[in-house]
Amino acid sequence: MKTALITGGTKGIGLAVALQLQKAGYTPVINYFSDEETAKTVEKKYGFKTYRADVSDEEQVNLMISKIIDDFGRIDVLVNSAGIALQQKLLLDIGLDEMRRCIDVNLIGTILVTKSVADKMIENRSGVIVNLSSVYGNVGGSCEAVYSATKGGINAFTKAMAKELASANIRVNAVAPGFIDTGMNAHISKEDRADFCNGLLINRIGTPDDVAAAVVYLVENTYTTGTILPVDGGMDL
Repeated sequence: MKTALITGGTKGIGLAVALQLQKAGYTPVINYFSDEETAKTVEKKYGFKTYRADVSDEEQVNLMISKIIDDFGRIDVLVNSAGIALQQKLLLDIGLDEMRRCIDVNLIGTILVTKSVADKMIENRSGVIVNLSSVYGNVGGSCEAVYSATKGGINAFTKAMAKELASANIRVNAVAPGFIDTGMNAHISKEDRADFCNGLLINRIGTPDDVAAAVVYLVENTYTTGTILPVDGGMDL
């Protein structure tokens, strides 16, 4: 059975991806960083093995990947799902430490984990990488400037790595979700959610399963690479 590493996989989109990949015949392994209690719950409830690492720390990432290789022999699929969002506010009101943490986790983390896993995939001359971007990586978001920049960077990185790794038979794609019903958006009021839906072509908030289905599609479709697949109800139109 093929092994799939999902970073940030203990909740929300990451967990939905893990569950759908399991249904598709993969063995999910989960990365987490801060919430050990939730990681233990995921291990107990679903039987997924979890590995703690800060994806923005190269030493921790490389150690995690080495442990997974020791335990499972190889990593066939990587889903870079770990990410954070800042509180919505003007760029002028965002401090440098906030900026750096968002960039470090979202963009540098995606790059570091990809680098470490790709090194192993190249040895096997096969693999699939799917990055989690955002509709804001395509269109930008007011009061989401730094977050948008990280996701735009992920889009460019995805296309560059698709070219770089193609000769090793490794495909690289990304999914760009819109407004998804996760804990990250739990603070948004019912009224604001309704207003948001009025601007969508598909008149509902997206779910983690919507995003997970797109990830599985990109994992399974062997003729797709370098693609940024929107899952946003038509928001980017």
